[in-house]
Amino acid sequence: MATIMTASCGNAESPTESGNGKTLIVFYSFTGNCEAIVNTLRSQINADVVEIWPAEEGLDYSADNYAIGSALIAAIRENPDKAESYPTIKPVDVNLEEYSSIIVVAPLWWDNMAAPLQAYLFHNGEKMSGKHIGLIVSSWSSGIDDVVADAHRLIPGGRFFIKPLWINHTGQSNRDNLISAWLNEIDYSAIASYDINVLR
Repeated sequence: MATIMTASCGNAESPTESGNGKTLIVFYSFTGNCEAIVNTLRSQINADVVEIWPAEEGLDYSADNYAIGSALIAAIRENPDKAESYPTIKPVDVNLEEYSSIIVVAPLWWDNMAAPLQAYLFHNGEKMSGKHIGLIVSSWSSGIDDVVADAHRLIPGGRFFIKPLWINHTGQSNRDNLISAWLNEIDYSAIASYDINVLR
């Protein structure tokens, strides 16, 4: 079962102390790039974090020219509205009602959002309706338009931040500055101060 990690940063007032304006970071990471992004993000904002895990452990998505991962994405593309199209993930113990903002940190697989993360959002996206939604995408070099489209499809009632953040392989070494600039651009500090009860 995926559990929540609680983190706080040392350079900002915590919006979670009052129990309002809480932020949740949801991510999946196969190569470790998204995990590195989340660790950097956690150093800049106060947020709880939950990692998505495939139910079947030990799968090598890169084997046989990424055959497993490719097949998972193909199944979703064929029938995106059917639950059986999505891979099974480990249970996630998180109450989304507690959060007014959710930041999704997603790897790109074959132009789309990674299948395990799509599975989580498929089953929980409706619960995120009315909440502020941020999106950070990691890819080698491919553009992120289809991942953004996946996020909007899977969280149809989300109040998305004005823009997503794309961190490609050349940006990983500068992710601290990229994340900081993105948080300023979307005015995260103001968003994070919103009382969750106002969104209901």
